[in-house]
Amino acid sequence: MSHELLLTKADDIGRSIARSECARQFWQAREKMAKNPQAQSLFEDLKLKTNNKLGLMQAVGSNHPKLKELDAQIEAIETKLYEIPVAMQYKDAQDELNAIMQELMSALMDRLSTELPLEFGPRQGCGQGPDGNGCNCGERD
Repeated sequence: MSHELLLTKADDIGRSIARSECARQFWQAREKMAKNPQAQSLFEDLKLKTNNKLGLMQAVGSNHPKLKELDAQIEAIETKLYEIPVAMQYKDAQDELNAIMQELMSALMDRLSTELPLEFGPRQGCGQGPDGNGCNCGERD
């Protein structure tokens, strides 16, 4: 099968997902969200706090006191979002669409892994890099 045919099939899958009921529900919920500035602001705050938490965890580990503070802030934002029905519709629709994409990628990787030597995630080095996490030599631990 040619490269072009594979890309055509990928385009077909993408169009099918874009036309799915799940995608339709996502766009409807997103349109409703666009009309609710409070929900939009809360979601933006939630994304910011969540990204800050992930960045901090990578930098200092999972036991830093600031993480507890961020967890409390995230929980407070989520509590407010749960009180806004359109926000929950949007979150649920987004979660469902993300789940479909994850399932699709997982199924593709599972099927290919029996036929091809695939690497899941970023390449790990030998562990001898300057930060102890690995270098880019390509050798496995």
